[in-house]
Amino acid sequence: MIIETTCHNLTKLKERIAALSEEEYARPLEVLNQSTIGMHVRHVLEFYECLLESKSSKVVNYDLRKRDITLEMQLDACLKTIEKIVDVISEEKDDFSIVLEADYCETEVAAPISLPTTYFRELLYNIEHGVHHMAIIKIGMRALGKPETDENFGVAASTIRNKKICAQ
Repeated sequence: MIIETTCHNLTKLKERIAALSEEEYARPLEVLNQSTIGMHVRHVLEFYECLLESKSSKVVNYDLRKRDITLEMQLDACLKTIEKIVDVISEEKDDFSIVLEADYCETEVAAPISLPTTYFRELLYNIEHGVHHMAIIKIGMRALGKPETDENFGVAASTIRNKKICAQ
């Protein structure tokens, strides 16, 4: 279910941003504090790319992501990257142990941590992280005057389930 949900969410993201022109995708928006939809998409994709690299390294460190500006400026490159990520994620059926490395210190003095985790646990994290950014992207889409085609875009699965239960 984790793999299917991941691929489903990334496909929804791809479909949603495919409705934008490249100019809209890269336009700074006041409602997003002058960030762009492309910046949020890049951020999400780079977390997935970090996780996919852990398949060989057995270490994931989201702080060390590439920050490839191409993904936030060029819509076509972004759409191809989403397809590539979905293809790779859909191939991996087994969980495996990895180490999460991070540093939450905001000063110049490093304070790194290392925690044991698993590929599937980090996929779950990336699902939640992606949904959070898709909610922000939805705000940007509305600011651009793009009609909503999926009311559940950027909404957590638990919230969707709860709405259905309450509606019954």
